[in-house]
Amino acid sequence: MLIAVTLLTAPLATEAAAARASLGLPREVNGHRTNVGLLILGHSTSDQGDYPQKLAQALNANAADGRNYQVFELITGGDGGFLWSQAKFTPTDLQFNRVAGSNVQQWCTDAQGNRWSARRVRVDRALSGSADPTGGACANTAPANISCTYYDSTGAHSTSGFRTCWQRMDVTLALIQDTTNRSWPIDDFSGDGQVTAADLWPASRINDAAEPCTNGRSGVVNGSIDWTCDGAVNGADAAHVVYAGWLERFSLALLNNYGADSVDHVFVTQKPLEFGANCPNYPVSEQANCRLHNTRTPTAARPFDHFYNPLVYWEWRSVQQLTTRVGLDARIHLGEIDYRRMHLRSDDCYDVGITTWSIPASVGRPASVAADDTEFQGGQEVDAENVGCMRADHIHHNTNGGWLMADVWYEGLTPYLA
Repeated sequence: MLIAVTLLTAPLATEAAAARASLGLPREVNGHRTNVGLLILGHSTSDQGDYPQKLAQALNANAADGRNYQVFELITGGDGGFLWSQAKFTPTDLQFNRVAGSNVQQWCTDAQGNRWSARRVRVDRALSGSADPTGGACANTAPANISCTYYDSTGAHSTSGFRTCWQRMDVTLALIQDTTNRSWPIDDFSGDGQVTAADLWPASRINDAAEPCTNGRSGVVNGSIDWTCDGAVNGADAAHVVYAGWLERFSLALLNNYGADSVDHVFVTQKPLEFGANCPNYPVSEQANCRLHNTRTPTAARPFDHFYNPLVYWEWRSVQQLTTRVGLDARIHLGEIDYRRMHLRSDDCYDVGITTWSIPASVGRPASVAADDTEFQGGQEVDAENVGCMRADHIHHNTNGGWLMADVWYEGLTPYLA
């Protein structure tokens, strides 16, 4: 359970997003059902429990909607954030070294010494139909050869090929559900119960190879990362501000960079809460008790009664920073109904279970989901792969977890689709 701690200088109650109006998407195009492509982007947890297909199943079951929703997955394992924002980094790029902050499986170096983001190259290739720009340096950047169903004036048809299917869509929506923790973590480093301009990246948390700028500056000022490489650390270097900038840059690319194959709207949220090997993110005094299902006394910086990974929890501030930005492109939206809905629902599934839903029961979702805590009996986990929403690793999600994520997205998207 997430608890509002009296130490906080700002309320921790869920902040509702601004009322959302319908986007006015057509229900029919040229006399047939509108084909809506759902481009799914994010961390590997987005693929666990198959939330994208469950979401499409729920949307397609809504007779009042009547559109045809088709999933296009470009989900990539490992860290996200920065490596979505740009494909190629030349040796003179200001952030060239920062690529090395991520796992080596997520980037590569070509014969000319350029560094490439494998995940962004995959997006670019999927939406542009281009050949591999890395010259084979980055493996597995080609999009999957999917099959799809689409409608035209003669009825329903099937075809295959990512771009072939994409070009059959009448409307395209990008759904980003991502995390940036591990290589560029977002956290309440100051411990005051908020993530603000005071929460810079401690250099101690960043791979040394990723610290230097390429303009001759060290990239570290007073023990914090100087992301802007201007020799000072201030609000522009705050972790959540920089991450929001990555999300905006990526969103604008999806909206503008691929001509007729660009998306029409982008929706953003963060991944659900998780556990995993996050005990070092808690005070030394708490680490001996840091176990799955163990409870703790909430604090301002760690406002939960379980040992959730705070590097995931505080990322909601980046989504808030993005979606409340003055001058934000009107085609970029908050995907969940409010800034911590995904976190609150995943927390519920962990300690009390899920009994209420936005997706109708007729779609095939469970009537209820038992709490993950109920899998812990006699000091041992019992059937941890199936009980609750999280799998045994408590990072990824089982089928129930897929329904949970789909339900949060369904609740958030349906007002836009009305």
